[in-house]
Amino acid sequence: MEAPCFGSIAAFADQFESGRAQAGRLLPMEGLRGLAVLLVFFVHYSSQLAQAFHLPLPAVGAALEHIGHVGVDLFFVLSGYLIYGALIQRPRPYIGFLLRRVQRLYPAFLVVLALHLLAAMLSSSGGGLPSGMRERLLLVAANVLLLPGLFDIQGIVVVAWSLSYEMAFYLVVPLVVTGLRLRRWPPARRIALLLAALVLMQLLEWAHRRMGMFLCGMLLVEILGLLLERLRHAPWLDGLALAALPLMAAAVLAEVPPVVSDSAVLIACFLLCAAALGREGPVARGLRLTPLRWLGNMSYSYYLLHGFMLMLFFVALRGAGPLLQAAGEASYWVLLLPALLVTIVGSVPLYLFVERPFSILPAERQPAAAVASPLGKLPGEPGGLAGA
Repeated sequence: MEAPCFGSIAAFADQFESGRAQAGRLLPMEGLRGLAVLLVFFVHYSSQLAQAFHLPLPAVGAALEHIGHVGVDLFFVLSGYLIYGALIQRPRPYIGFLLRRVQRLYPAFLVVLALHLLAAMLSSSGGGLPSGMRERLLLVAANVLLLPGLFDIQGIVVVAWSLSYEMAFYLVVPLVVTGLRLRRWPPARRIALLLAALVLMQLLEWAHRRMGMFLCGMLLVEILGLLLERLRHAPWLDGLALAALPLMAAAVLAEVPPVVSDSAVLIACFLLCAAALGREGPVARGLRLTPLRWLGNMSYSYYLLHGFMLMLFFVALRGAGPLLQAAGEASYWVLLLPALLVTIVGSVPLYLFVERPFSILPAERQPAAAVASPLGKLPGEPGGLAGA
């Protein structure tokens, strides 16, 4: 393990940069991850604030609580793009691929799981854990195996359901690529297969249809590969992507059939990622903002820990409950920035002392296999929810 070096402000800041991203021109993708995790923050900030103090949410806050779920969908798109992009280019040893994914997901996750278990055991109510020792051990084992989300099992770490989706994707997609010999298929045929699977998944209203966002990322690989030269000189793509965002928000907030709102999310995420990764336009430049990229580079640690930090933050403010209730909806805006700062600062140690040394740096020491990218070459280390 390589200890973080904090000899200067510049050295500390360098801990939040990715050498491979710089070389592979992945900076907009770092910003996409930062945007995704900010959206997720609004979900848990809004829900925990309302629950802790029985406060009404302002209309904007209530809307952000719903729209914020799209952050996880965006993570899934990025995972689909990077994992599939790596696998479709060349064969990768299945066991080695899975071991690397385990190394990427588990160190930070196990630390956060331990924190939640400790908090539950110290809680007078037991933190929602089963009362029997056998039941507790079985629940912990199921959570370690990332079964909540795919199965009707209580998640100890609330956001870990999405890791179940990620791991299922990691397990299945290499087998599909190899088993169907997709590398030998022409791109148009692969696109037809992915579109058919995506449409079928949505029309059947499958319980886990949010996995369709992985297919969206896989389609992104194929379509950007075919239309790259046109998109590089297509300023309309940025306008289309930005116009799709409020339309998606309206669909998410409206009482429409799930297939409509899900389709709106798919299209908006696809266009946003296409504009970010397919050309050097306003969308890509906006996503290169340094604070957003730094948050994106620590997004996995932040994603895992921000809910726990929000819980501690609101527990610390319990004595101010009457004052916050008197302020009503204004409390949402007063506490927003402090809550965001607490979650970021609280997640930094997990990133610096667990995720970076145990998950990120070991991969950066290995030779990176180039993956086809609209902007040149992507590093062969896939990312997404647990992006490296």
